[in-house]
Amino acid sequence: MKARTGILIVILYLLAAVYALQAQQPPAPPLIPQRAAAADPPAESASQPALYYRLEFVIREMDREKPVDTRNYILLAQSGVSAKLTAGSEVPYAAGSFSTANSGTTKNIQYRSVGISIYCTVKEGNDGPQLEFGLNISDALPPEKDSDTPSFRNVTINSRALLALGKPTTVSVVEDPGSRHRFQVDVTATKLK
Repeated sequence: MKARTGILIVILYLLAAVYALQAQQPPAPPLIPQRAAAADPPAESASQPALYYRLEFVIREMDREKPVDTRNYILLAQSGVSAKLTAGSEVPYAAGSFSTANSGTTKNIQYRSVGISIYCTVKEGNDGPQLEFGLNISDALPPEKDSDTPSFRNVTINSRALLALGKPTTVSVVEDPGSRHRFQVDVTATKLK
């Protein structure tokens, strides 16, 4: 019995020594890096409240100089905080065909997402608001002759621009290499009170 008690006392002393050594060592760094709180809105100070903007994106598609389509999108954004807008749909298209014993030839229908995504951040600058943005436009074009499969177009823009308050600012013009169409992106920023 005394031997068991002695062993228990030795184990307790060893556990206490290990615990004391661990308490003296600095904590180990986390295995997964901590994410910066960039998505959180900046802290408002008493002297400078948060600024908000109304951003109107006007996207014009033109065939040479002739307007083909105009799309308008409005985002409300807080200065220094990223904002996102996404609108789209799923387009079905035939992706080949296969034969079955019972029903003959069957088309393989697949779906593809088309639409628009706008990501942006407005930052305060000495010369006015600065816009950092990414824009992606994807759409389905009518099938070519002798085909029932549409073509898909994708336009991606990433840019930074200085905005003039209350006036449209052309932030990008891009040509579609597959056609003579051109996309022009204008942004009008209005500071909200």
